[in-house]
Amino acid sequence: MFDNLIARAIVPVTIAVTGFVIFGCIFLYSFIKVDMTAEAVRHVDGLAETVVRATHYAMMEDDRDSLRNILANVNRLAEVERIRIYDQLSQPKFSDLEGVTAPGSFSVRVDEWSKNIVSGSGQDRSETLHQVDHDYGFIAVNMPILNEPKCSTAACHFHAEDEPILGFLSLGFSSAHLEKTLALLKTRMIAFSFMVLFLTVVGVAALLRINLFLPILRLTHEMEQAVAGVAESDLPESNRKLGKLSRDFRLLVKQRDEALLRKDAARTARGSDDRPEQADGRRTPAGHEPTATTGSGEN
Repeated sequence: MFDNLIARAIVPVTIAVTGFVIFGCIFLYSFIKVDMTAEAVRHVDGLAETVVRATHYAMMEDDRDSLRNILANVNRLAEVERIRIYDQLSQPKFSDLEGVTAPGSFSVRVDEWSKNIVSGSGQDRSETLHQVDHDYGFIAVNMPILNEPKCSTAACHFHAEDEPILGFLSLGFSSAHLEKTLALLKTRMIAFSFMVLFLTVVGVAALLRINLFLPILRLTHEMEQAVAGVAESDLPESNRKLGKLSRDFRLLVKQRDEALLRKDAARTARGSDDRPEQADGRRTPAGHEPTATTGSGEN
């Protein structure tokens, strides 16, 4: 009985608590992932904006060596795997790799994504766009290099004054550090879920044993004593953990004791009434008198 009661008491609570914790961990992980990804994107944006400002000045001066040096220096950063500058015709003018792709890199995917943007038309060309790929572990940014009035007046300038865009910067940034942090966070949350599951089972079992099962066992023992005839006053003192159930049980035992006392009192009263009748039944039959009453019989 108690095994079935324990199972019915612990299993639903364990499922409910563990389910709530797992749902909360997934919900929290999704928020943390979004926040950390947004922070990584902001970091990439800051780097891309710095590169755009530097390359913009070099483009105004028509300093191709400076452009190559800028790209080479940026490419020395451990996280940067792809950096390219496209012109308005979607052709890569300057590149860190000059067409060489390292084995196992995501450069090809970054190039394909950037090519689709710079070769397109519309508002997307004049906006900074991002692509976050957690499967391949990279964050790509495509940022336009905008034309300025002072740029169109430069001697080296060969763009029309009404052209808004000089070119595009494509930057492929490794998100390995971000993915490692997210994987560690996921592992910690899974371990936390198992810990909550273990603590829930052990804690609920301990609380039920102390506050329910032991009092029930104690009440069962008191019932066995009451069935054996022990009076209510001789039962062990109640710990009051079962509340009204224990009070009702003792009230029933007390009422039983009182009923037995009344029954014994009634039986005793009937026995007292029967004894005088039996004394009258032992009297001398009518017509016979004791000798002391009638005399010696000489007369």
